[in-house]
Amino acid sequence: MSEENLTAVFGGTFDPVHTGHIGLADYLLETGRVSRIVFLPAPHPPHKDGLAPAPFADRAAMLRAAIAGHPGMSVSEIEAERSGPSYTVDTLDVLKQRYPAEHFVWVVGSDSLNQLHQWYEAERLVRENRFLSYPRPGAEADLDLLKKVWPPELFEKLSASILTGAPEFDPSSTAVRQRLSEQGADACRNLLPEPVLNYIEEHKLYPQRNGE
Repeated sequence: MSEENLTAVFGGTFDPVHTGHIGLADYLLETGRVSRIVFLPAPHPPHKDGLAPAPFADRAAMLRAAIAGHPGMSVSEIEAERSGPSYTVDTLDVLKQRYPAEHFVWVVGSDSLNQLHQWYEAERLVRENRFLSYPRPGAEADLDLLKKVWPPELFEKLSASILTGAPEFDPSSTAVRQRLSEQGADACRNLLPEPVLNYIEEHKLYPQRNGE
């Protein structure tokens, strides 16, 4: 899916952003699949109602710290302009309206690709937009499921979006938060960009649980 001026939109909670996120972004840029990447932290992720993420301002600040010195990467706080859940289809509508000359592609993990049919206005989302799906360890894309839940033309579109040969990046934000709470920041030095780790320590985010 190589195209001049193709902008990857990488949305998520980023609670916190970790080396896997940045590694994937580096891979997409270095392989020429996209020209630039915009990270979009979600203030109110609709699929994660049970979680209490770090404040949006902190998550956005950690993203900006993580991508400093990485050409082609930026952070947008566009989703903070709206109240309520941050639905992907609405965000992409706004981006296309504001930047009509841009060509956007939404970056999604293989685990989320398997659940995409459950997203808000899922069929319109897929019909009107482009995707790149990257592999998540232990949650590969389920082609049988995708073929079952999507019309043939949308199944073909989504199956073609799957990155083949892309490296898998092990960290997950959930695992990072758990390790921070159980073992402290020092245990996460290989999972977090150093500026992010410094920010977490300075602002006392994800405190270690007493007695552990």
